[in-house]
Amino acid sequence: MLRHKLIAVVIALAGPISVAGQNSATPAFRHSTPLTISELKKTKTTGVSVAEVSDYVFGNYRGDFPSPPHADLNPRKALIIFWKDFSYRFVFSHEASYCPWFELPSGAALSYQFFEGNEGWAELFNDYGRKEQNSFVDVIEGGPQRVWIRWTYFGVNMQSGQAAFRGVEDFWAFPNGLVLRRQRYSTLLPGENTGYAREPIELIGMSPVGKLWFDVLAQVPGGESHAFVGVDAFSDARADIFWKRQSKPRQPFAGTSRRTGSPWKQIDDARGFAGIIPFTDGSPFVVLGDNSGFAHETTRLKEHSDKTTGGWGWRSLTWDHWPIGWLNSQAHDVDDESYKKFPSHFAPFGLDLWSMRNEDTEGRAFYSLMGVGNTDVEAIRRMARNWLENGPERAIDLDRVAALPALRQARQARQTRHKTH
Repeated sequence: MLRHKLIAVVIALAGPISVAGQNSATPAFRHSTPLTISELKKTKTTGVSVAEVSDYVFGNYRGDFPSPPHADLNPRKALIIFWKDFSYRFVFSHEASYCPWFELPSGAALSYQFFEGNEGWAELFNDYGRKEQNSFVDVIEGGPQRVWIRWTYFGVNMQSGQAAFRGVEDFWAFPNGLVLRRQRYSTLLPGENTGYAREPIELIGMSPVGKLWFDVLAQVPGGESHAFVGVDAFSDARADIFWKRQSKPRQPFAGTSRRTGSPWKQIDDARGFAGIIPFTDGSPFVVLGDNSGFAHETTRLKEHSDKTTGGWGWRSLTWDHWPIGWLNSQAHDVDDESYKKFPSHFAPFGLDLWSMRNEDTEGRAFYSLMGVGNTDVEAIRRMARNWLENGPERAIDLDRVAALPALRQARQARQTRHKTH
């Protein structure tokens, strides 16, 4: 395929690889015949590995895939990272524009989005963003000591398909269950505001068909769902967000929101931060901070139930235009019938770099660390501090990330088989 012939060009355009711990002698991934999901379940690894599958579908979607609006070529193509010691997996799905997520055994998932263009003018959750020419992935290392995947995408306009910027993201997955992510982009429209992107991360919870946020989030006494936990890696500051179902006509996702714990400013000003989404069978998280390229002075952490934090005031608002691309829309609210046909997603938290000039975000490397924990929030905080406390060079040292302690899920969750597909 043409994109595989272009991988050397893409790597050259993305700039030099200077991450500490990178072994230039590591052999490149050898492409083999794609597996089916059934075959993947029988495939073993001694640490961490990746496989291409030909029939992946998220969240028990049972419909067809006409293109457009669905992805071109084979919409069910995916690259799936899997581990020896963990039951979750990390998925790059073509139908979802290859925007990756941790998928838990229950079928719930957490995605971390991508560089979303200014003004929402250019992104990937649209017809053009689901084309292989605008978003594609390549395996550079296939495991089992380490997996390295490069995701290249073009932020495109939903109506015209015009590309505004090119994003290049690298993902290194390790046997300890962690994934290190590096994000960079370059504009294709110099000097134009819509040619730049300053929203690199959004925590997007994902629900299978027929389920909504209150079905997949962890429950707490009083009938509430635990939607988010944010902690400062270097202090005891912590904020928790709880949602509770609310009856509203034609809004099956409706809910109230309350936040407890430390003032949000303490979280926003943290030199190191961990954001966690507690699902029923695992707690995917992201860690970032000053030493990973996200300076606290210029990174705004946003709680989307509270506009005073910079959030959008969404609360439990839920959409279904992605990860199954059944229409050319970048924001379709769930209704009483659509969530019974399509998977849906919600977003309690995000961040932006709007205080930075456009030109200062272009070409800059932003690192974050991702993984899945259990109910032990303090274990995630300790790991975040351990990763960030020794300076930027140590934070991006691949060998050091590989040596971080694993955050294992509860034994019962590890033994549960995937219920989707």
